[in-house]
Amino acid sequence: MARARLTDKEIEMIVGMLASWKGTLTWDKLLDRVRPFLRRSFTRQGLDKNESIKLAYGLAKDRIRTRPKRKGVESDLPPELAYAQQRIDTLTAEVARLETERERFLERFAIWLYNARSRGISEADLNRELPPVDRGASEVKR
Repeated sequence: MARARLTDKEIEMIVGMLASWKGTLTWDKLLDRVRPFLRRSFTRQGLDKNESIKLAYGLAKDRIRTRPKRKGVESDLPPELAYAQQRIDTLTAEVARLETERERFLERFAIWLYNARSRGISEADLNRELPPVDRGASEVKR
């Protein structure tokens, strides 16, 4: 039986949910909140396999742990300012996630660069255009 896979849109939705997460965060709470959107259930391990979700989960846990507790401050704000503060917090978390992801890509690029140079592959070879796609290759030529 085929396993259910997450689409890019679903992954983006889960990562966005983690960026704006308030309160305690556990895998079980995340699964409970994600299940209605996905209309199917996943396990912790299933979500943890995805690098973007794993990274966003770790950053959300760190953000929640280090965020100072502001009791009563948000309830004293007018609704517009409370919404603006929530939006700022969400965007700040998204920026932190993207910066971390960018660092991971730069590390991967450095590994690729080292491997390419050690095998004598030039930058010109790496930047060469892809060959054109022959869409009629599967058709029988007459």
